[in-house]
Amino acid sequence: MPRRTIPAPPRLHDLHLPELADGTSTTIHPYGSYEALAFTGDDLTGVDLSDIGFSDCSFTALNTHELELTSTRISDSLLARLDIPTVAAAYARFRNTVLEHSRLGVLQCIEGTWDAVHVRGAKLGYLSLRGATVRDVLFTDCVIGELDLTGARVERLAFTDSELSTLDVSGATLRDVDLRRLDLPEITGLSHLRGAMIDHLQLQQLAPQLAAHLGIDVED
Repeated sequence: MPRRTIPAPPRLHDLHLPELADGTSTTIHPYGSYEALAFTGDDLTGVDLSDIGFSDCSFTALNTHELELTSTRISDSLLARLDIPTVAAAYARFRNTVLEHSRLGVLQCIEGTWDAVHVRGAKLGYLSLRGATVRDVLFTDCVIGELDLTGARVERLAFTDSELSTLDVSGATLRDVDLRRLDLPEITGLSHLRGAMIDHLQLQQLAPQLAAHLGIDVED
């Protein structure tokens, strides 16, 4: 009998920010790189942050209708208490970053990179990581309407005390993806779940979807 394997957990690092200077929109210039700055409230309202690098920074309670992060690089940083309807972050790279206590209507990080990211206490309406590289990511105490992993490469992803309504893994490559602590959502792309782990109760929840996927008629 083959030995049951447990998914490897996400490898996360504690985030320790240095002493931060106040950051404002006037300090930000296209294609620049910035370290050890704290942005709060309406500091970045209407500012396009595309193609900019941030390291050891904090972004707190930003007051903006839309945040533009296309191709932005954020590392060793904290994003907290954000309440933003739309975050456009295609091709963006997040490394060793914490997103906490935030409400985001749409977060699109198409073909981006999430490396050692901890999302905690957040509510996300639609999170798109289509075609992205997702490595060492943990969702803790989160509510997610839809998680789109279409075509993504995912390694060491887990959920703790979180809710997820819809999951799309069509064309995704999964490794060490732990879904066991979820009330299993509606899943699209069942044939690409290889590399994920579920428990016996979740298997029962998935049974109707699996039967439909395989074309099996089940008698009531």
